[in-house]
Amino acid sequence: MSRKIILSLFFIAFLAGCTSPSNTASDLYHTLDQNLSQKDQALLESLQSHVQKFIKLNEELGMVLEEMKKDDELEAAIETMQIANEEAMYIYNLIELDDQPSSESLQELRSYVQASIEKYMEAMNTQLEGITTGDPNKTDKGFEEINTINEEFNDLLSSMKG
Repeated sequence: MSRKIILSLFFIAFLAGCTSPSNTASDLYHTLDQNLSQKDQALLESLQSHVQKFIKLNEELGMVLEEMKKDDELEAAIETMQIANEEAMYIYNLIELDDQPSSESLQELRSYVQASIEKYMEAMNTQLEGITTGDPNKTDKGFEEINTINEEFNDLLSSMKG
């Protein structure tokens, strides 16, 4: 009987380990291989550049939307958000066009960044849908998801700059 209990506890402990919280982009950056090849180092620098572009895109979007809010320009704001979403897709594609890294940890970071950009685009679409249909829950949900992704990218860039 005690053997079943011990095995059950071991199994529960194993499952708990498997469901630990997922890493953030900064966590993944900190687990990168210490000795990246020259090619992978160049790919990391390219990824950093893409992250900087993404952050700049969002900073500019925020400033433009604040100005539009003052003038109550809803249609222009929607169009600007759609353009920002297209630019996010462009950044995603730039990452995709880079060579594949040989470092598994760098590939994992790169995939995470791309997945975050995809989530950003989905969140932007949710926010836009909420705005155009007058659904404040969708608008707020999209806005919160975008802010979470932006914070994570800012943390990542801060880690990358050391």
